[in-house]
Amino acid sequence: MGKYLFSLFFLISICISQGQEITLQGKLTDTLLSPLENANILAIPSNKGNTIAFSISDGNGNYKLSLKKDNPYALEISYLGYQKISVLINLKENTKRDFRLVASNESLDEIILKQKLAVSVKKDTITYQTDVFATGEERKLREVLKKLPGVEVDREGNVKVNGKKVDKFLVEGKPFFTGDTKLGVNNIPADVVAEVEVLDNYNEVAFLKDLSDSDVLAMNIKLKEGKKKFVFGDMEAGGGIENRYLLHPSLFYYSPKTNINFIGDLNNTGEKSFTFSDYLNFEGGFAKLLDNPTGYQNLLNSDFAKYLTNNDFVYNRNTFGAFSLSQQLSLKTTVTAYSIVNASKTDTKVENTNTYLTDNTVTDIENRLTITTADNLFTLSKVSAKYIPNFDEDLTYDLVVKSTSGNANERLESISFLDSNFVASKLEPTSFEVNQNLAYSKQFSYKHTTTLNANLNISSNDNRINWQFSDPIFNEIVPLLGESPFVVSQNIDSKNYNGSLAIKHYWVFNNFNHIYPIVGYNFSKQKYNTIDQELLENGTNSFGSFGFNNKTEFQLNDSYIGFQYKAKAGDFIFKPGLVYHYYYWSVLQFSNPEVSKSKNQLLPEMKIDWELKSSEKMNFKYSLDSRFNDVSFFANRLRLQGFNSLYKGNSNIENELAHRASLSYYKFSLLRGLFMNASINYSKKVKTVQNAIIIDGIDQINTAFYSDLPENRFAMNASFSKKIKKIKYTIAGNASFSEYSRNVNNVITDYQSNNYNYTIKAETYFKEFPNIEIGVQQGFSDFSSASSENKFIQTDPYANLEYDFLKGFILKVDYTYSHYRNKANNSENSFQLGNTSLFYNKEDSPWGFEIEANNLFDIKFKNQNSFNQYIINDTQIFIQPRTVLFKLSYKL
Repeated sequence: MGKYLFSLFFLISICISQGQEITLQGKLTDTLLSPLENANILAIPSNKGNTIAFSISDGNGNYKLSLKKDNPYALEISYLGYQKISVLINLKENTKRDFRLVASNESLDEIILKQKLAVSVKKDTITYQTDVFATGEERKLREVLKKLPGVEVDREGNVKVNGKKVDKFLVEGKPFFTGDTKLGVNNIPADVVAEVEVLDNYNEVAFLKDLSDSDVLAMNIKLKEGKKKFVFGDMEAGGGIENRYLLHPSLFYYSPKTNINFIGDLNNTGEKSFTFSDYLNFEGGFAKLLDNPTGYQNLLNSDFAKYLTNNDFVYNRNTFGAFSLSQQLSLKTTVTAYSIVNASKTDTKVENTNTYLTDNTVTDIENRLTITTADNLFTLSKVSAKYIPNFDEDLTYDLVVKSTSGNANERLESISFLDSNFVASKLEPTSFEVNQNLAYSKQFSYKHTTTLNANLNISSNDNRINWQFSDPIFNEIVPLLGESPFVVSQNIDSKNYNGSLAIKHYWVFNNFNHIYPIVGYNFSKQKYNTIDQELLENGTNSFGSFGFNNKTEFQLNDSYIGFQYKAKAGDFIFKPGLVYHYYYWSVLQFSNPEVSKSKNQLLPEMKIDWELKSSEKMNFKYSLDSRFNDVSFFANRLRLQGFNSLYKGNSNIENELAHRASLSYYKFSLLRGLFMNASINYSKKVKTVQNAIIIDGIDQINTAFYSDLPENRFAMNASFSKKIKKIKYTIAGNASFSEYSRNVNNVITDYQSNNYNYTIKAETYFKEFPNIEIGVQQGFSDFSSASSENKFIQTDPYANLEYDFLKGFILKVDYTYSHYRNKANNSENSFQLGNTSLFYNKEDSPWGFEIEANNLFDIKFKNQNSFNQYIINDTQIFIQPRTVLFKLSYKL
């Protein structure tokens, strides 16, 4: 590990060797010597080629600038409501200088018109003037955002501001497609952007902002005046070796009343146009799905999503199209619509070495090869109408239609000490879903506001699977009558009808005390059918009389009433709540008597916000959560999950209960270039639905049961970054500790799973020199029980380079070296990944040219590992070979 750190800091020291800089610092006050917070200080260089230096004063009025020695600058100091200060400076040494600003005699409207601060901070809103920070070579919005103080953009296009993730993405105040940052950040041209607004505690209904305590962080892109009624975008096309190709148009039309966007992508270069994270965003986002972990888990395990989670493949072809329209019909009514279609073909190859444990001893070792070819089609369409008759009312109706379909052919070879099997399978999953939502908000007076939300969701999911087994499976359970290859078919279909109605009233006693009564009703009716049978030459062999084939109907009625109380005391906001639920549910099984149950549940919650200052906050949350699993967990007859796995639900399970608590802290200082955030999360499950597992060799039989076995999880993460001159240093890490018990072969065993990860990195922000990011990531995994322990270590040093040179060339290189070690068997593996591109665009020319190479070292596979209470898994995932592509782009 030492050699990685030595290399890291050696490269950092090279970066620091740059032209001599000096520091100008001081304090800004008004004429009464009161400090001015969030004032803008700009140092505009007279010499062409030097960059603008920028600072923003902190809560004590302090500022700090890094300037070139012996270089003239025009220093401008701006603060809303005060006269601007403009002075010429040329410093030869570090200097301390204070400034006193005089209040302006002009009206506030005149001041706002005249002053455009580089960065303005007002309560929950930060506004950036992008022209101050852009240097001219930016191609897409992502390059602009990366230069804004406090803004981070990762490779996928996710954005953080002062350590907090942006949840909603807007253009001119309207959602861009689904509101996900990825499409906008990676496609909107840089030269059309005038301002970037960051809106914390964002709420689409303006008069609910100070009532609903939204935790949503939104980013709004304001366009330049000439682009507010303009067609812009770009076209990109490419081709390369091994018949690789790419076509990527991004076209946008904006006017005050009409917005039209189109993004397309056709490629076989391995770049996925539609990922599982995109799928999550279309389902409401990860944060929303966390409110329903069962729904998230079902989404993750769905037959369609299983292929989206593959990020590494031998071959991948994507066809993607996204179209959106926003039309203002009148001053009161706006209609928006979008449609997304994604079709993909993927070929994957995975080799596994699975070590099976029974009673903490190795019972079998399996070598498994899985080769899959999958075709998937995803469509999503949404129409939304918003009607705002006056400032006190808001009515929104959303209609979402989603469909998925796919087919996959899979070949699996399993060879172990005790058995072997060769399996060919064909899967055909399809789904269709319609979701309608109506939201109405009415502010009767300053003290009384009411919201109503009604939702209706109807969905249908079907999967047809055909297996061919070379050898019999589960000899004493699955009644196979034919000869090898044994052909087994499975049909699974489910239909879900879900509705909800929620009414919430906001009663404001005064500025320091609010009470929010709530009442609601949730209804769910789910049908679930499975048929497992053997296909014979002269008919079929049904497994129904051997405990297979489900026909299950689950119905849940959830009525609730409660309140939330909000109180402000100094810098603290307290928000306790209590909700009473009455559950009534029934389970009707094929050839079984109906099971009907009811239960009362009281769910407390507490939220405390402590605002130490505008740039430093701490939050505490606690809740007792209650959730029901979906109908498949209640289906109490067997169903086949693979050649070595059977599953059976349980009609007697009930709702899961879990205590959850979190404490988060963040602080930022633009003056010091300092950003800190940390969080601690704890969960204790009181009642859970678990699987009792029977292991025989590599065969597994899972049966659901309602459990009060202990299950605790403690997690923490922290990030600290500091910018010194043109270099930002970051240290980040996270750790999780889990303790739980499982029933394996009718023995209750306690387990511990601990994971630790840290990252050390440095990034440069030069204009004249190459910009590099260098770092080390390392992860440790430790899984243990009373009599066994398994440890894995993975170390990934990496480096990224971006260099603008010769007035038009942009070179990008990224490199990662991965070293993986399994301490259980003392095995080690390593591989290295590298990608590069060279782009050229002549100034003022719409044409661009690029050469791009991926997987430079032409490695064949990556290594991964995983473990649970009965399997240790070492995996080799084969990836696409080296690709070289020449691309031509044209900017409208």
